[in-house]
Amino acid sequence: MDSAEFAPFQAELTSALVQVTRTVGQLSSEDLNFHRTSSAKFSESLDEQSERIIALTSAVIKAASAGTDVTGPTLHDEDSVEDNWRGVVDVIDLLLEKADACLDEFTGVIKKLSPSQEEQAPVVKKGPNFPTIYDYGPSKIPKPQLDFERKPDNTNVEPFKPLLKSKPHAIVPLEKCLKMKKIDGAPGYPHPYETEIRESQYPKSVYQISPPIEYLPFESTTATFVDTLDGVKEMLKELKKANEIAIDLEHHDVHSYHGLVSLMQISTRDKDWVVDTLKPWREELQMLNEVFADPKILKVLHGSTMDIIWLQRDLGLYMVGMFDTFHAASALGFPKRSLKFLLSKFVNFEADKRYQTADWRARPLPTEMFDYARSDTHYLLYIYDRLRNDLIENSTEEASHIDYVNEGSKKEALQRYERPVYDAINGHGPGGWYDLLWRNSSNLTKEQFAVFKAVHQFRDEVARAEDEGWQCVFPKHMLFKLAQAMPLDLGTLFRTLSPVTPITKDRAPELLDVIKQAKLASIDGPEWRDVAPPKHFAKAGEALPLDLSNVPIAGRIFSDRWGRGPASFSPLATHASNRLPNSGPPRRSNKTRCLPTHNSPSPKEPEAKKYFTVKDLGGPRKRKVTPVNNPAQALSTTADLDDTSNDPDSAEKKSKKSRKEKKAKKSKSKSQSDEAPFDYGAADAVLNAPSASTTQPRRKTFNPYAKAMEAPSGARKTKRDEAGKSLTFRQ
Repeated sequence: MDSAEFAPFQAELTSALVQVTRTVGQLSSEDLNFHRTSSAKFSESLDEQSERIIALTSAVIKAASAGTDVTGPTLHDEDSVEDNWRGVVDVIDLLLEKADACLDEFTGVIKKLSPSQEEQAPVVKKGPNFPTIYDYGPSKIPKPQLDFERKPDNTNVEPFKPLLKSKPHAIVPLEKCLKMKKIDGAPGYPHPYETEIRESQYPKSVYQISPPIEYLPFESTTATFVDTLDGVKEMLKELKKANEIAIDLEHHDVHSYHGLVSLMQISTRDKDWVVDTLKPWREELQMLNEVFADPKILKVLHGSTMDIIWLQRDLGLYMVGMFDTFHAASALGFPKRSLKFLLSKFVNFEADKRYQTADWRARPLPTEMFDYARSDTHYLLYIYDRLRNDLIENSTEEASHIDYVNEGSKKEALQRYERPVYDAINGHGPGGWYDLLWRNSSNLTKEQFAVFKAVHQFRDEVARAEDEGWQCVFPKHMLFKLAQAMPLDLGTLFRTLSPVTPITKDRAPELLDVIKQAKLASIDGPEWRDVAPPKHFAKAGEALPLDLSNVPIAGRIFSDRWGRGPASFSPLATHASNRLPNSGPPRRSNKTRCLPTHNSPSPKEPEAKKYFTVKDLGGPRKRKVTPVNNPAQALSTTADLDDTSNDPDSAEKKSKKSRKEKKAKKSKSKSQSDEAPFDYGAADAVLNAPSASTTQPRRKTFNPYAKAMEAPSGARKTKRDEAGKSLTFRQ
């Protein structure tokens, strides 16, 4: 980017940040507590979205503070944000300082270090130089799979047939194990050692406490690198003499579609071997089944889930009589269950886990990588001794920890490898688009969803054809960028995929055609929300989008368990609701009630007044009792009322007449009872009032509560002339 292009880029970036800040402020100003009480699903979605944002923030802080003197805090919840706010501010200040320095250098305010200054700069020591798997470009190491006797066929989608050529220690003959049959409703081949694994009995030493056998010093011993068939045979002879052996694998899955077992480490009590499993004759390693399938020889592995699969797929090796130290750590309730933790706990050995990202296809192996591979099994038998004793000591008559570990290890050994079959329609299975969308917060339109599926399938097909990992075509986050941008020209495509991998660059026109065809086909296609179950949008990652306007409003709420809610119910009055069918009742609170159930339509009842007064609910107001001078008149009036009970018209006329008469009597009695208006002109002066000694007759004392005593009958008479009350007098 040139200096002239920076100003518009800065303006565009600033505008985007301002818009995001406004949106966040608008969301935070809403009454979220009210919405939480109105919808249980909405409350859960907010909580999950909050956890996801906090996790992302913690990851960003960790990445920003890596390699600096500032230690970024780890955020767990909302309270930890406030508790560690000072640390967050320190990381932000560090980023701002770096940004200022970069901007000054970019705009020319300061100049880069001159060559002389660079020579005087301190030299930073780098770690050991070894090939890593993060090189997603062309493989710098020649692909060893091209020389295998059995070339990889990534287009084969038939059920995987075991590679076994013979079956040592067999109970069921090999011929019966290589016949296809129905397994879980689908055709496939049974596990060739299933019967042998289930019926195997562990050696008695597994159930006995004995002193741990000390391992040999790592520094004074070495391992044997086995890269010939003769070396394998020599190793096999020594393995047959052992009672326990430790096994581990190193795997590579970047520059291979299915992956490659690159190394196999094997250790006995007094010797270590590192076996090269990338030789063309690699399937000849099946001779190791004479030991691996022998139930009398205990095989100790740690975290064997994927090791069992890889051994079947690449080498045709199976485990009978396996002990997994991962399950032992789980049974003992250790805070961590990794091999690194066990090495640190029992051996005080700190494994350098940087080599987990190493490219194990490298030949010859660097010394550091060789030592790391060897350390995984060198101490494992000693760790097994310590774990076995702890398991027995912590077992009871009701619960045997040893049996628990043995059963868990057998289940691991009974796994079957199955080829991943790409399901373009439903997206299920390993590496399918459905699982990828499910695990990531996504709100794709119809066109974007169609493009996502098409591009995902394109990536899988290219990876199979090139025998490369998916990330070598383009990583998964680029799938979402392509689906959102939907580029239709090479320039936009390259900017979206920047940096573009060589494989994608060579197939860029083909990728553009895939995107165009997907957009055209999306007219009649579904959206992601039509394919995913409603639960996906009620939970976040899984994931309620922050943009609430894009969430559909649930017009009706159906629940077989809780009954049917009213059709017009909407838990959010000002925002779209994420409540969907079968979502259950809302949470109860002090201010809300559960919705009533309506299982059948009821007759429509007249609606009650929303507002009322006490006067409306009370009876007729009481009036002054007028004395009746003529009893005959009163009787006639009563008789008239009785006569109107059967004649509605006459009753209405007489009621109107009686109301007029009452009104006239009321006005007449009022005019008679009212006093004459006060004549201010004839009134005595207040300032020059006559003295008390005058002989004028004294006027009657005015009682301001006289009329109050004339209240209608039934009113409670109260004595108001109490101390502390102010009175208003009228002369």
